[in-house]
Amino acid sequence: LELLAIREALKGMAWLPEDTYLSLNISPEHLLSGSVNDLLADYPARRVVLEITEHARIEDYPAFLTALAPMRARGIRIAVDDAGAGYSSFQHILELGVDIIKLDISLIRNIHIDTARRALAAALTKFAEVTGTTVIAEGVETETELAVLRQLGVDKVQGFYIGRPMPLARAASFKPDF
Repeated sequence: LELLAIREALKGMAWLPEDTYLSLNISPEHLLSGSVNDLLADYPARRVVLEITEHARIEDYPAFLTALAPMRARGIRIAVDDAGAGYSSFQHILELGVDIIKLDISLIRNIHIDTARRALAAALTKFAEVTGTTVIAEGVETETELAVLRQLGVDKVQGFYIGRPMPLARAASFKPDF
């Protein structure tokens, strides 16, 4: 089912503007099998990001990095999804040398009134600045959350405040109105 979802998502890439990329959630087991590398072979690497969730355990980081190597060599970027929410803590971020850190909605929710959430997001943003990593905040639902994230230097945001799910044709031309 996961591979079918990836195949269907890749079909939609043709509808997206050339300057956009497609993020694909992928489990460690499918990445290790080599099937994802085969699926991505005919697509421009600069337009693909593979999101590895912190909720998925990686048993063998060296084997995982070996499986990633051919895709990374082509230019496919790697993101850690749900950072701050998973049981793997920040080990994925450290071990995988990711390009993108996606801050989980549980960290973003009420960040404007929660000092601890703000401090953790600030620390991850500083880490990203030092390591040359992009930070994306997930689940932004209010203007005040967005304002705090901008103040912290978060690179990109996503969430209902930015835009609700929509058909691909509409998404291809979507421009937020803030």
